[in-house]
Amino acid sequence: MSGACHLEELSWCGFPAYMLDNGLVRAIVVPRLGGKIASLINLRNGREWLWKNPHIEPRQPDFGDSYAADFDIGGWDECFPSVAATYYPSGPWEGIPIPDHGEIWSLPWKAKASATPDSIEIRTVSYGVRVPYRFERIIRLPRGDSRLHLGYSINNLSIFPMPFIWSPHPLFQVTPGMRLIVPVKEMIVYTSVDDRFGQLGTRHAWPSVVSVDGEGFDLSFFPQKDSGIALKLYGRSPSEGFIALVDPLLKTELRIEFNPIEVSHLGMWLNFDGWSGVGNAPHYYNVAIQPCIGAQDDLLLAYDHYKEYGLISPHGIRSWRLDISLR
Repeated sequence: MSGACHLEELSWCGFPAYMLDNGLVRAIVVPRLGGKIASLINLRNGREWLWKNPHIEPRQPDFGDSYAADFDIGGWDECFPSVAATYYPSGPWEGIPIPDHGEIWSLPWKAKASATPDSIEIRTVSYGVRVPYRFERIIRLPRGDSRLHLGYSINNLSIFPMPFIWSPHPLFQVTPGMRLIVPVKEMIVYTSVDDRFGQLGTRHAWPSVVSVDGEGFDLSFFPQKDSGIALKLYGRSPSEGFIALVDPLLKTELRIEFNPIEVSHLGMWLNFDGWSGVGNAPHYYNVAIQPCIGAQDDLLLAYDHYKEYGLISPHGIRSWRLDISLR
């Protein structure tokens, strides 16, 4: 049964954190680690949805550190103004390097938390380092609601137009036999670790993904752990405005809802025992489903080649929201 909303300050792996709890959903937010959402639990069945890497201990990154090599610890991070390491494409910042997974995941965020019996709110803010912007995310958990509401707002602090890619980076804890519901007809390869599914730009009729040797896979149903698949796909957002993960064992679902006009693209990282960023560690079995803004991961490529990216006018503000429903 749901009760009054509860906000608690605690320590997560040695870092100050906030726990939000309304009796239906429990989340832990770690402002010093780029505003990371470290845990997201459906309290009705105890299902933890966010994956945590057992091979990397959380520590404070330095700006410019490699995310994939040293800080892929799991949870939900934010990537801005690019996902891939790249160079900024325009304005007075043209040619300036942007780090792996963007700037803000490695920065301590300012946070302000408040709670009433009917709602909890955590407002987190970060500022650009090499490009001038203010990035704000407000997490809200109302009483009696099985949804975590995420509101985003980015303020361009300059007199120049600001192109960007934004993507959440949630790594979900999944198991073979789970189902991925993505109401789209086509996805495009960004990277395939073993090149089994083609090079950059290869198109697949989702959910049927065909390897270069003609073997077909329906990746909307997660394969066994010996499949060795690690594949990043992207495409346009589904017009239905949602994507979902279904756990048939617990008869539960995580659904991310959004406005496809605001959140224009979709990325998917499907890692079924096919890759890990830690030397001799076993390959990970996890999934990231990422409603995002901008094509692929590389802002320079999106700007120069695909012409699909977000844009904030001089001194302008761009806002959007995601709702995470634990059904």
